[in-house]
Amino acid sequence: MSVHPAITDPDVRAHLERLAARAGTIPSGATDADGDDAARIAELRANPSWVRLPDDEVVESQDLDADGLALRLYRPRAGHRGTLVFAHGGGWVAGDLDNNDALCRALAAATDAQVLSVDYRLAPEHPFPAGLGDCERALRFAASGAGGLIDPALLGVAGHSAGGNLAAALALRSREGRAPGIRVQVLLCPVLDAPDPDRPSYRAHTENLPLTAKGMQWYWGLYLQEAAGAGSVGPAVAPGGVAASAPEGSAPGPVAQVAAPAGAASDGAVPVEAAPVRAPDLAGSAPAVIVAASVDPLSDEAEEYAGRLAASGVPVEFVRREGVPHLFLVFPSTPARDEVLAAIAPAVRRAFA
Repeated sequence: MSVHPAITDPDVRAHLERLAARAGTIPSGATDADGDDAARIAELRANPSWVRLPDDEVVESQDLDADGLALRLYRPRAGHRGTLVFAHGGGWVAGDLDNNDALCRALAAATDAQVLSVDYRLAPEHPFPAGLGDCERALRFAASGAGGLIDPALLGVAGHSAGGNLAAALALRSREGRAPGIRVQVLLCPVLDAPDPDRPSYRAHTENLPLTAKGMQWYWGLYLQEAAGAGSVGPAVAPGGVAASAPEGSAPGPVAQVAAPAGAASDGAVPVEAAPVRAPDLAGSAPAVIVAASVDPLSDEAEEYAGRLAASGVPVEFVRREGVPHLFLVFPSTPARDEVLAAIAPAVRRAFA
């Protein structure tokens, strides 16, 4: 199995070549396979690389419980200011507190902020917006002070991949006053729109990658299950464009009355909280830090969201890393990961100043 030629970062490329040589496939194998969804989901959830690292002299961790919701707090030992409520990646269908453990530690160390990781419910057992509701619960727990562990005046949200989608949606709730106030949103290679094969970044990234266009469509269909049928993706819409009813989880916000793009899961309306780039207005959003990988179907929507936020007057730090694919931030420590986190750290520190 070859590695995509656009992956030019030597350390990242070497890691993928090792994976391909050992397993015979790039990590997107399960998502791009044909066959039983349950088997593919089980393969993703059994990822042996998801481990909790030992605490070290830089960052310590503590498991917490918020009325049955499992959380993990990462704290820089040398001192900290602010707390990022973090949603892990995994396409909304896989992942737990361990799969982004290394990234959470690195993010805490780079930014001097605490990171509160959320073990939110997964699709397809718990489709949209259940996971988002869990992330809101975690944010409210943080806003309560978490028993003295967190300063409720210095909160932000963060997430990787599908978790970046949840963080962006949570930031919209916060802006609208439906969730506690935040000072920053940190979106790392986020999903921000329904899959759109007409986007150039989707057309260019179809095989030999950790995330492909086909894989993203598969994840989306499991997360927004109504989208897999002929009906609307979102709940019924009341006057004013606000959802009148919702699936399991907290009530979602407005529904974009826009036909889903070609290849999206439905011809119906796409909920803005599933596709934040479709929000009609972004003014008043929390300052944003957005990272995109150049070799990623999601890179165009990340850049579009950064542009829309900036045009709305929102401070934005946008970092596009060339020569790396989706998931590069969760590969074993590489200069690419460490340099990107160092580049975004000043913006996070300013938000919590």
